[in-house]
Amino acid sequence: MRLNILLFITFILLSACQERAKPVIKKSDNLATPISCMSLNELGVDNREFVATLNSLYSFDKSCPLRLSLSYKKDIVCNSSYNAMSKNMGKFPKSFVRLELREGMRIVYSYYVDLYSNVDEDDLVEGFTQLKKDLLSK
Repeated sequence: MRLNILLFITFILLSACQERAKPVIKKSDNLATPISCMSLNELGVDNREFVATLNSLYSFDKSCPLRLSLSYKKDIVCNSSYNAMSKNMGKFPKSFVRLELREGMRIVYSYYVDLYSNVDEDDLVEGFTQLKKDLLSK
């Protein structure tokens, strides 16, 4: 009986570590959807494969006033003792992805997600798919 309880508790603890962080999505109330176009801001993106992936998912228009920016970070390391407990418990993110759509200097849409593994093209596709669902369809 105790062995069954111990096995059950171990199963619950191990399966809880596999959860994914939910993305944080912010959308301006003034943004009319569906939007008609986006341009891609490639500045600061050192991974050409990520730019190629975005270009394969959407036909960006360089003259569009709505500019999409990608930012991400891999191999996040925190040396702070403040985060020591969450890092040791496996809940400290290893990377993040952020997609921001701006009209001028104003952010009109933002997608952000912490990742517990390094960011890859699948994470980028997932984020852009959500953006398309939120902004390109009615």
